[in-house]
Amino acid sequence: MRASPGSGPIIPKVKREPEILGLVGDPSLNRDSGGSVRFGDRVLWTYRDTQLCNHNGSVNMLPIITSTASWSDYDVNGGPKLEPVAQSNRMKSVVLRQYGKNSHSESFFPSPGRHLCASPAGNRDDGTRIALWPNQPPLVTSETSDGNITAYTWVPQCHINSNLGVETENPATILYKTEHRPSRLHSRDSLPKTTVVHEHFWKQGEIAYGAYGTLLHNNYIYLWGQWDHKTSLARVPPSHVENRDAYEYWVHGQWTRSMPRLGSSEGIEIPHANAGGQGTYYFSHHWNSFVWIGGDIFPGAETYICTAPEPQGPWTQAVQFYKGPIGNHALGAYSIQAHPALVSPNSTKNEMYITYTKNDEAEHGDIAGYTTPLVYVEFE
Repeated sequence: MRASPGSGPIIPKVKREPEILGLVGDPSLNRDSGGSVRFGDRVLWTYRDTQLCNHNGSVNMLPIITSTASWSDYDVNGGPKLEPVAQSNRMKSVVLRQYGKNSHSESFFPSPGRHLCASPAGNRDDGTRIALWPNQPPLVTSETSDGNITAYTWVPQCHINSNLGVETENPATILYKTEHRPSRLHSRDSLPKTTVVHEHFWKQGEIAYGAYGTLLHNNYIYLWGQWDHKTSLARVPPSHVENRDAYEYWVHGQWTRSMPRLGSSEGIEIPHANAGGQGTYYFSHHWNSFVWIGGDIFPGAETYICTAPEPQGPWTQAVQFYKGPIGNHALGAYSIQAHPALVSPNSTKNEMYITYTKNDEAEHGDIAGYTTPLVYVEFE
């Protein structure tokens, strides 16, 4: 049922228990934290740390690649092209197959250079690491009639030590541009090219707008950023992404060109805009509402949803609607994301696909495994 403007807060309810369909994956890759975006007639996926798998399923310790990408296909109805479940245990059966040729020496979101960190893992000479981990997939800003696509991603220069402890608070953020030119692809395994636009688009100590969430709606890109477990919002026309002077910021209930400083953060928090963990913002035509789906503070597979009539709110308190099975290794589960790109444009259902990263002890070899369960949700 579609909501009408002014009908009050939307409190989503599931129509039935969400269903685990199986796994999303490329069996040759062991990786975590996958996000998706519609790229023409296919889906582009981006992931964080990636390791290579052997034919028996064991995982090679090296190389570690800080980000990789893959394609998946649509079926004739515009939904994900699902394969039959091959095993009785859906958590071990790939039903949405990914493909694509990744470099083993450079990440999909490449290092700006050796002065920052070495490729492909982001290692530094002092033993620390710049983990260029995408929290969100690329945001498409333009698509031409012949299929040329331009997209952008904001990736913080996450500076960590060997214990995953943070070395640099509020690090600088890199702006990346991903360009897809179908006429130049050598095969369907060829992936789009990603380049660095600006190594310090957001400087150290500034809010990393766009790193936490992005959404293109009504000729504006909305960019959510997090700091100290709080959320702030900026916006920019899609044709001006690379121009910092074109950005506006939501401060004290209005849009302003003056970028707020973290030291004087009053009036910039968007209350209840998420449950604290990784997630996805999108616009629901069924609810005529902005939606966030994701997790709470890492780790776990508890999945929450909240809604708002405008990107700046007011947002409803996030409510849990699902909890997925977790793995038996240290982290268990994390990185919950929604996938509007998988929903058919022709669908009349209020539906969504979600994924999360499941972390399990090794079945073959010594390296723990990471899988991506695919869950189908239908809302009332």
